[in-house]
Amino acid sequence: MGYIVRMPKLGLEMKEGTLLEWTVAEGEEVAEGDQLAEIESEKSVAEVEAREGGVLRRVYLEVDQTVPPSTPIGILAAPDADISDLEAEAEADLAEEAPDVAGVEAEAAASAPEGGGAAESAAASAGGGGAAGGASADASAGADVKASPRAEKRAEELGVDLSTVEGTGPQGAITADDVETAAESAPASDASTEPADVKASPRAEKRAEELGVDLSTVEGTGPQGAITADDVEAAAEAQETAAAAAESAPAARDTGEIRRIVPDDAAAYRHERATAVADEAGATALFETTEAVRSAFEERVTMTDVLAVVASAALADHPIVNATYAEGTHQLHESRNLALAVDIEGEPTAGVIPDADELSITELVEARQDLGGDGGEAVPTFTLANAGETDAEGRLVNEPAVAALEVDPTGQRAVPGNDGVDLRPLVTASLTYDTRALDGADAEAFLESFFDHAERASELVLGSYRGRE
Repeated sequence: MGYIVRMPKLGLEMKEGTLLEWTVAEGEEVAEGDQLAEIESEKSVAEVEAREGGVLRRVYLEVDQTVPPSTPIGILAAPDADISDLEAEAEADLAEEAPDVAGVEAEAAASAPEGGGAAESAAASAGGGGAAGGASADASAGADVKASPRAEKRAEELGVDLSTVEGTGPQGAITADDVETAAESAPASDASTEPADVKASPRAEKRAEELGVDLSTVEGTGPQGAITADDVEAAAEAQETAAAAAESAPAARDTGEIRRIVPDDAAAYRHERATAVADEAGATALFETTEAVRSAFEERVTMTDVLAVVASAALADHPIVNATYAEGTHQLHESRNLALAVDIEGEPTAGVIPDADELSITELVEARQDLGGDGGEAVPTFTLANAGETDAEGRLVNEPAVAALEVDPTGQRAVPGNDGVDLRPLVTASLTYDTRALDGADAEAFLESFFDHAERASELVLGSYRGRE
C-alpha cells in the first residue's frame, strides 16, 4: 500500500499553496496521523498528516515552493513497497501541472556554464549578474522580487521593503527568515521616529498611560485623526475582550486543525454583516420540511431545529466559518458546537449544543429544550438565531466564535397569480462576522451555500436519522 501526498485544498477559493516546512525527512518512517508537512494558502496555514503509516519515500516539493491544490508533493509507502506506479502517476501529474516550469529548468540546465549548475545560472540571470548587472537591473529589481507568501506577510507586519532584502531561498527567493533578519538589522533611528507620528490629545496620552494602552495601536477619531481619550478607553476595552476570549481557548482536541495567524490588533476588532435572500424554492423547502417533520415524526420540531441541520451542512462546506478567534489565531474546529439563541420562559438566552452535526433532529429538539443558558463546558464555534422566535439582532452571541447567522423566515413576497396576487414565504439570512478572521467574500459564499442546502432541507433532516434513531 502507499499513496501520493498532494497539496491539500483549504477552501473553495484556494488557488495555490506554499510548502513552509517538511516535518519529516525523506526516508523517515511515520505513523498514521503524524504530521508530514506544514503548508500555507492565501488565508490559512495547515498541517498535512499521514493517512497511513509508512516511509516518506519521495519528496517533490521544496520549502517555499508554491503549487496549485492536488499537485503531488511526495509519496508515502511501506519501506519495501514497489512505488514505480505511484512515481509514474506523480511525475505525469507534475508534467501536466507545470510544463512551462519544466521547460525553463531544462533550458537553464542546458545553458549553464561548465562548473556551474542550473540553479546558479538561473540565480545569476535573475540577479542581473551581481555587481556588473548595471543600472537597468537595479531599475527592474522591484518588479522581479521573488518572495514566499509567508515572507510577504512578515514584510508587511514588520514594515520591510522586500526590494531591499537579499533572498537565501531557492533561486534567490526571499524567505520569512530573510525578512526578519533585514528587520533586525534596520537602523534604530527608523524606529525612534515612530512616536512622533502619533497624534493624541494630552488627556488621551494620560489615559493611555493609566490603562497601559500603546497609542501606536489606537485609531484616532478626533480632528485630523487625532486620538482622543474615548479612543484610548475603547481600545482598552477591546483588549480586555480579547484577553477574556483567550481564556476560552479552543479545546485540545482541535489542536492541529487549519488555522490562520494574524497580528492580534485589538483596535482592528469589529463586526460586519452580509445579508442574502432565499429564492422561492429554498424558502418553501424550509417551511414544508418543518411541517412535514412535525406531522410525521416530532410535534416539538420548530423551524429553528431545521435551520440547525441546514446550517451544519453549510458549515461542512465552509470550515473557516466554524471557528474561533483568540490571541491572534483563527482556529478551525472539527466539532460544530452550535450556540443557539432561543427564548426560554420568555427571556432571550443562548446555550451551546456540542457536536450538533452528530445529532438527529429529535436529539436537536431535546438539546434545544434543555438549554439552560450555560452551555456547559463546550466552546461555541458558531451561533444561530431564528429571528421569528427570538430577538438576537444579528449579534455574535457567543465569543470566541467568529460568526453568527440570523435567519428571518417571517417575511412575505407578493407573486402575481390567476386571481390577483399570491403571498409566498420570504426568508432572509444575515451573517455577522469577525473581520479579523473572515471577509465579505467568505460571508457571501457561506450564505449562498446555506440557501443551496435549504432547498435540500427535507433530505438533510431525514439523513440525520440514519443510524441514530
